[in-house]
This record gives sequence, C-alpha cells and structure tokens, in this order.
Amino acid sequence: MTLFESGQDWAPRPARRPPRWRLRGTVFGIVLGTVAGVTLAATYLPSSPLAGAAAYSLSADLSPIADRIGFSDEGRDIFLTTRPQLLDSGDFRKACEGTPDGTVHGDFATVGCFYGLGEHFGRIAIFRPTDARLADQIVVTAAHEFLHAAYARLTSGEQARLDALLDKRWSTIAADDPIQASVDSSVGSAAENRSTEEFAYFGTEIADAVDPALEAYYARYFRDRGALVAIHDADRALRDGLEADYSAKADALAIREQANADAGAQLQADRAQLAADRAWYNRQADEYNALSPEVRARTYVADSGGTAGGEPYGSYLAGRLAEFATREADQSQRQSDLDAAEAAAPAARTEVERLYADIEALNVAAVPAT
Repeated sequence: MTLFESGQDWAPRPARRPPRWRLRGTVFGIVLGTVAGVTLAATYLPSSPLAGAAAYSLSADLSPIADRIGFSDEGRDIFLTTRPQLLDSGDFRKACEGTPDGTVHGDFATVGCFYGLGEHFGRIAIFRPTDARLADQIVVTAAHEFLHAAYARLTSGEQARLDALLDKRWSTIAADDPIQASVDSSVGSAAENRSTEEFAYFGTEIADAVDPALEAYYARYFRDRGALVAIHDADRALRDGLEADYSAKADALAIREQANADAGAQLQADRAQLAADRAWYNRQADEYNALSPEVRARTYVADSGGTAGGEPYGSYLAGRLAEFATREADQSQRQSDLDAAEAAAPAARTEVERLYADIEALNVAAVPAT
C-alpha cells in the first residue's frame, strides 16, 4: 500500500529540520601525521603579511558575495588576505579536513572553516550549496569565517577587551536560544575558541549588540552589520517558511483525511440505522395492515407509559415512511459531498509530498555530500 492509499491511516511526516551550520574557526598549527584517522598535509602559511606574494583578487563568484557582506576597507583587505575559496563538496571536505568533515552531526553540519598555519593568518573555505536558493547561506558563512580571521589579527590586548565585552553580552542570551547550541557545537572540546566563535556568531546572527563598545569592533569591518544580519534572517526565513507551508498543508490534509474517514463511518452507520428502521417499519406496517379496519381505527400511538395518545397509528406509520425518503436524500447528498472531498484529496496529498521533498532536497543541498 502506498502512503496515501484509501483506507490507510495517514499522518503528515514531520519535515526534517535543516541542519544548523557548524562554522569552524580553528587555525591549525603545523601538523604531520594523523588526526582522527585523517592524514594532514603541512600547509605552510606565513606568520607575517604575505611579503612578495602576488596581488590577490576575488574570483568572479566570490566578488558579489563580498559586496553583499558590505566590508569596510579594512574588512575587505583582511578578507582578501585569507584567499577565500568557494568550494564544492569534495574540495571543501579536503580543505576543512581535521575539522568535522561536513557531514551532518545531529542538528549541525560544517559549511565553512578558517584553516591553515601561522599565528595570525589562515584561509577561508566556504561550501557551495547546490541550490541557488541558498545564496544567503554562502554570504553568512563567508562573513562568519571572516570574523575568525579578523579576531586572529587583533592584538592580545584587543582580544582581551573584546572577550570581556562578549562575555558580558553573551550572558544576556537565554540558555535555550538556538545560537547557544550553535556556539557549543562549533567550540566542541576546544574551549579556547569560544571567544572567536562568539564573535563570529554574534556578528552575523544578532542585530543588536547593545554595547556601543562591542559594536565598534564590528564597525571596523562592516559598513552595515545590521544588513548582514538581515541576510542571515532571510536565509532562516526561507527555511522556516518552507517548513511552515508544509506543516500547514500537511496538518490541513490530515484534518481533511480524518474528516472524510469520520464522514464515511458516520454515513455507513446512518445507512445501517436506516435499514434497521425500514425493517422495523415493514414489520409494524404488516402487523397494522393485518388488523381489521375497525381495530385500525381504534389504534393510536402509545406514550412511554403505555397510554394511548392522540395520533392514529396509521398516520404515525405514514410519517415514518415519509422520513425514509428525506433520510435517503440526505445520505445521497452526503455521499456526493464525500466523493467530491475524496476526489480532491490526491491533489492535496501530492502537494504535501512535493513540499516535503523540496525541504528534504534543500537540506541535502545545504551541506557537503558525504
């Protein structure tokens, strides 16, 4: 039997929540050997500005992303220094090896990383989703990873002042706010990365910094951080909107299916009752017709106490016979209405399944393939 075959109980499948991003900010040191079974190559990045390096310009696919982020001159310079890459699944997983590998881990998946060697320098890798609707995800991922690079370039004194501001502001965020789980996932066991993760998540996902001193750090890098957070919010709205549409239509379909089932069951019960009432009527009519005319003339409907009332029994039987026609017409109309409702159900089922499949496809497109 198929999921929606007539007669089968049906309930909408919950749409799988799209994985929240795991955006990694760890900068690796020189590592040779294996980490979690993965062989790491030694990628040497200088610990000072790229002296003598050829000028770097953004690729055609990254240039509009940088424009949408809205970098200040300082921010754009730092972004260029990271030589960011927008990568498909295989190349992204290679670039970010040693971090969680881009597969889904519970509610989280890795879609960006800041990696490489050197105390203050690293590279940015950004996963390229396979669905054009996820363009906003790319922008937010790039900005998040950029903030790790910006944090790494601060002096120790600047980091200490920023960390204090972050700790104070972060303490006002509810423990059950989803962003807390995102930070915890990105930090993992590397507690030393909490400040850079808080800096990156806060900068791209929370519009109101409250403290002007904290906002001043972000103002060094972005012309309008609020516009950047709005891009994050638009990405979440896309996903939430698809889920809300699916849930509303799936719930409506479930209600409709149940209403059709209830109506069918009630119609069947009412028909059985009509048949029983007809059988009773036929027996009563046969008995009544067997009486002599004189006795029929003296036969009246009795009340519950057995006392004869004022309605002749023949009139009562005639009224019951007329009711049968009315009840039959009502049941016929109800059957027509039920047939129409059931005929419309397949299109609604198809739409619900299409929405579900679209959400699933978007979830798959949002994260690197395993």
